[in-house]
Amino acid sequence: MTVTQALVGPRHHGVVRFGLALHDAMHAIGLPLEHAWSPDVADMASAGGAGGVHLQFTDRLFGDSPGGAARAVADIASRIRVTVTLHDLPQASDGRSADQRAAAYADVAARSAGVAVSSDHERELLRDIGVDVTTVTVIPLSIGPPAPVRCRRAGVPSIGVFGFLYPGKGHEEVIAASAALPPDVEIHAVGEPSAGHDALVDDLTARAGAQGRRFHVTGHVSDQALVEVLQRITVPVVAHTHVSASGSLGSWLSAGRRPLVVANRYSREVVGRNPGMLTLYSPPDLPQAIRGAFNDPQSTWLAQGLVPRPTPTDTANAYHAFFERWHR
Repeated sequence: MTVTQALVGPRHHGVVRFGLALHDAMHAIGLPLEHAWSPDVADMASAGGAGGVHLQFTDRLFGDSPGGAARAVADIASRIRVTVTLHDLPQASDGRSADQRAAAYADVAARSAGVAVSSDHERELLRDIGVDVTTVTVIPLSIGPPAPVRCRRAGVPSIGVFGFLYPGKGHEEVIAASAALPPDVEIHAVGEPSAGHDALVDDLTARAGAQGRRFHVTGHVSDQALVEVLQRITVPVVAHTHVSASGSLGSWLSAGRRPLVVANRYSREVVGRNPGMLTLYSPPDLPQAIRGAFNDPQSTWLAQGLVPRPTPTDTANAYHAFFERWHR
């Protein structure tokens, strides 16, 4: 049966981009997957066909609140067979919203015939909120092949963090770790602020300014320009203070970069599949790790011939098997 993948939210949102890339990867190897897209979940009432519907779910795209997002999925599941990939899994570091998000994700999982997540770490986060993970399928995020190196030197020395700006993404930690560096080293936020976090730019700009350095926000970067932008960064850093699975980490690898990545359960999982492709650091050691990268720029590039895993084809085949299991 043909499954319809339902995508909700802005097309440049990471979860929507993930779904579009999955659709393209499956079609590239001749596997069936239809998809429907809407900027708002209210327009998804008729999504799906005889084969059922697969949702790429994060609560922030499906409702104004975690409970509202869960109710939207419950409405769809009341009319058609639903499977789901859960993104941005709830965890204790969510703060005041942690309990509400945990309840919403548990409800969505309970209403879905099949549940997929993008890392073993995420499956453990589900276990932490009381979900039975016995049948939860782990399908790691795909990573495109490293692009040819087009630009190894930046106009100015820079430290780059890629992805939407929001509290906990790591920009604050990178600025703090840069305190002893020369003031001509710039901090580049490659991306745009998440909805409701525009004020964060002013705060980060002030923090960098107190060191006499520039904090630069690129805004949205098109797919066509992204590789060149990421290759122009001198030192790439992935410094999420809480993470479930990271598409931005994969984007650095696809650009041929070997980023500095904070050591945690998820990043160790990625290293297990991709030895020699990340430089892990403990949070207190970030200043030293950044200085080491500036002193050895070659260490921030992938060695020639390395192929990150899983590839888009690996992930497409894994999702095909998932759909075959839950949408027969």
